[in-house]
Amino acid sequence: MNSPEFFAGAALFNFDMNLPIQVAQFAAGVNITGSTNFYGINVLEFSGMFRWYFLSSKHDGWFAQINAGYNYVDEEGAPIALISELRGGIRFPLGNFYIEPYGRVGYPVAWGTGVVVGLRFPTIKKEKVKETELNQELTGEALAENIAIILQEHGLTETSVEVTDEGIRISLQNIQFMPDSAVLYESERWKIVETANILRRIPNVRVQVSGHTAQAGTRDAMLRLSRERAENIASFLVVLNAVRPENITTVGYGADRPIASNATPEGMAANRRIEITILDD
Repeated sequence: MNSPEFFAGAALFNFDMNLPIQVAQFAAGVNITGSTNFYGINVLEFSGMFRWYFLSSKHDGWFAQINAGYNYVDEEGAPIALISELRGGIRFPLGNFYIEPYGRVGYPVAWGTGVVVGLRFPTIKKEKVKETELNQELTGEALAENIAIILQEHGLTETSVEVTDEGIRISLQNIQFMPDSAVLYESERWKIVETANILRRIPNVRVQVSGHTAQAGTRDAMLRLSRERAENIASFLVVLNAVRPENITTVGYGADRPIASNATPEGMAANRRIEITILDD
């Protein structure tokens, strides 16, 4: 960085984002420059930039650039000044790095030269994963399999889907409530949200929510707790507009219907579940 009176060294932070255009290649971004000279005057510059790589279809090679922003001088009485700049140079790519010698003219800087050494952060293009859609024309085992695939794709691994006499039962195993409470942990709410997204796609869906506990406590206490948990989940589904209030019922079974042994932590986790049954018409 230079001026008619002072020679200065500078530390430059530059961020730019490439903007692909059919005819040429452009980039836009911001520059933050801090500099000091031998007399101890410190300067900060904040500016926006627009760059044109006029001889290349890539973001390398010769460029012309316009900067505009503000200049702050750490000197008593010095005002914050508007700055404008024209810059020209060439960018040499070196793998994930680049070297960029340049020259600049403008206000309040009369002229200057410098070299920028930078690091590239290439854009990572993520391929969109094709998600399975709910096929409303399916019934029975085929629909249950379709729902199971969607739940697996959305991370509900501790979940089973099966056809029963009442309808299609979605069993959310090891769902975590606060101890001896019907309050669902915040970290578990997404499981209900994902299930609601499926129910919402089924017209006039009717649902029964049943609560189940592991063997811990008296039977009456477990029945009450499982019923309260089922009611809490049912209310959440209604709030999420997954089911109309008149189309949802609840029941609590306590520990009366285990699907695994309560003698192991794994078995107790499986038994501690919420079942959401899509009822047959």
